[in-house]
Amino acid sequence: MVTLTALLTVWIWMQLQTATGQGTCPSTPRMQGDFTVEYSFPYFQTHKPIQNIAVNLEDEQFYIGCQNAVVGISIYMNKTWEVKTGPIGSPDCDTCELCNIEADPEDPVDTDNKVLLLDPAGNFLPYLYICGSTQYGICYFIDISSEMPKPNCLYRNKRNSPTYCPDCLASPLGTKVTIVEHARTSLFFVAASVSDTVTQRYPRRSLSVLRPLSTEDGFHIVTNNLTVLPGLRDSYSIDYIYSFSTKDFVYFISLQRENPFKNNSAFQTRLGRLPILITEMWMYREIILECRYNPKRRRRRSENKRETVYNGLQAAHFGQVGKDLANGLSVTEGEDILYGVFAVVNAKGQPQKNSALCAFPLTKVNNAIDDGVEACCKSGTEQLSRGLCHFQPCENFVLLSQNSDENDRCTEKPTLVSKPYHRLDLFNNNMRDILFTSVLVTTIESHTVGHFGTSDGRIIQVTTWVPTTGPGCKPFKTCPSCLNAPSFMDCGWCSGICSKEPECGTQWYKKSCGPVITEFFPKTAPAGGETEVTLCGSEFQSALRPPVIDGKTHIVTVGSGTVHHLFHFLNYITRSVFNIYSLNYFYNASDGCTSTMSNQEPSITEINPDYGPMFGGTAVTLTGRYLNSGVKREVFIGDKKCSIICHTEAAEGVGSLPVKVVIDGLQVTSTKMFSYNNNPVITAVFPNCSFQRYGTKLVLLTRLITNKISGVTLRKMPPSSSSK
Repeated sequence: MVTLTALLTVWIWMQLQTATGQGTCPSTPRMQGDFTVEYSFPYFQTHKPIQNIAVNLEDEQFYIGCQNAVVGISIYMNKTWEVKTGPIGSPDCDTCELCNIEADPEDPVDTDNKVLLLDPAGNFLPYLYICGSTQYGICYFIDISSEMPKPNCLYRNKRNSPTYCPDCLASPLGTKVTIVEHARTSLFFVAASVSDTVTQRYPRRSLSVLRPLSTEDGFHIVTNNLTVLPGLRDSYSIDYIYSFSTKDFVYFISLQRENPFKNNSAFQTRLGRLPILITEMWMYREIILECRYNPKRRRRRSENKRETVYNGLQAAHFGQVGKDLANGLSVTEGEDILYGVFAVVNAKGQPQKNSALCAFPLTKVNNAIDDGVEACCKSGTEQLSRGLCHFQPCENFVLLSQNSDENDRCTEKPTLVSKPYHRLDLFNNNMRDILFTSVLVTTIESHTVGHFGTSDGRIIQVTTWVPTTGPGCKPFKTCPSCLNAPSFMDCGWCSGICSKEPECGTQWYKKSCGPVITEFFPKTAPAGGETEVTLCGSEFQSALRPPVIDGKTHIVTVGSGTVHHLFHFLNYITRSVFNIYSLNYFYNASDGCTSTMSNQEPSITEINPDYGPMFGGTAVTLTGRYLNSGVKREVFIGDKKCSIICHTEAAEGVGSLPVKVVIDGLQVTSTKMFSYNNNPVITAVFPNCSFQRYGTKLVLLTRLITNKISGVTLRKMPPSSSSK
């Protein structure tokens, strides 16, 4: 029995197909990255929030400071040791009774970790320094080279008192420390937030430079310090956010109000600088850092955007710049850059969900500081304030004389440069609903890669000047996007998945994408014909010779009607060369061939009608097996091709002719014939008149009744107004 899928009605088919029968590949929707991928990482869980982290790259260890404990962790996330720093009075506390210091009655029970730093002379001094919020901020060092390290006290009772305490370093309100190795000595550059309480009993200082004693039991104050003036200590707070050093300077970045005498003045981000070679506080300089968004005028009018000043630094990272970003910043590749994530901070000190990223080249920042101080010390009509009125009495710059030696003394005081230094938001105001809370920037090859923590617990990874891709390889859903990922991500294509090479159990491709077949047609071909097969997919240009259409469509001719030729061809491009398995057809990794092209023998089983008049025009329906196979189909009656819906052509005489269908060059014939009879002639029409109404039946008497048009019932057309 002939199935419906094996039948062909010629006139229906001819209306649905083009003249050649060539179809087109379906459009492939663009696949976006999947940023919902979850990754499993080894981890270490602390009982309290992490407050500080120090990394020892040489020994592949890192150290965590949290409330009441400092913990050593291996790269496998295993705890190697732990030192208890609280609670105060607990028998488990390793540091509470170590220094024999007078207890502070106002101390809380729990100790927060305020300082956690490795000594830069690690080979000679493998010390980890820790300072807590209790016991007046005294510090300890731990010899990390020992298997079970113990804390050692950096405090000597005889040298310290409630009025003078060089060994009191950390403030419970916040402390940032940078250690610099200089002249075989470790210098501690300390910035601490203070209040009246912090500065009165066992006093701590806002800015100071210390060095450990050679006896390893305390500190020596290297130079005079700077501390907020007594009348402002409770009203004017300096929040130190970040500290770092270069070859020549140590920098502190803070958030503070513009005017120390107005509690409602706007907040500013300031960068302070101290030289390493001359550790004197009169060399201290500050400059205001601003991160701005400045839309172009046309864009500002069309999108209703306005200039934004992101005044509050939230986090910062000091690093270098890769080649790609260096070109955009007009700086040299590898130059020192301060990266800062900023937010709009209101008058109450509350950061808004509106973030920006700015990159400050240190060379340009230093030039701005030096130029600003020099400009202030030159003669001019405008009297500029020296600033820093919370550290020193307010005064204006005064030109002493025309003597350059005397004018040099103008610079011998701490100074705030009057002109802010600003940079533009690298995110171009596209982080309006996000609050960044942390930042880490690294350079890998030519790329500058940033990792940003947000207030809602997310981590965003950005390759600067390149769209966001997210961590790992799995978000890349196509082979081209996978192989075009930055090389440091080490992504390759593996059986339809973007992965790293160790994650691939089969062949892994890093340099090129193999062809992927998603569809092909036709599904059947006549045996003995020359069928053109269209392959749909992508990346054909990497494997196939012309003709290739835009890398997504390939047409190949399979000759001799042998389906094995196509089978082996598909096997060649999908398995033997590229080992690429198609998405829907032919092969997959485990099941082998899932869909193939069949080789069939078409035949004609019925011609209806099998006769018609000599003048042609008879609509003929051919029925048979596998007449819908192949691509190009033509119907002939005798040697004349049928028209678009296979109406017969006019004949020269009465007689029977064979009918054939040509599919991709293969002739399909039948023993059944189509007969041309004499043309029909109308001999009479009755009735030859009627009433003026519809529905009158007309009977046509004809010759050659076998032509099957005699006795046709027609409905009369409405008569005209002149009809009788």
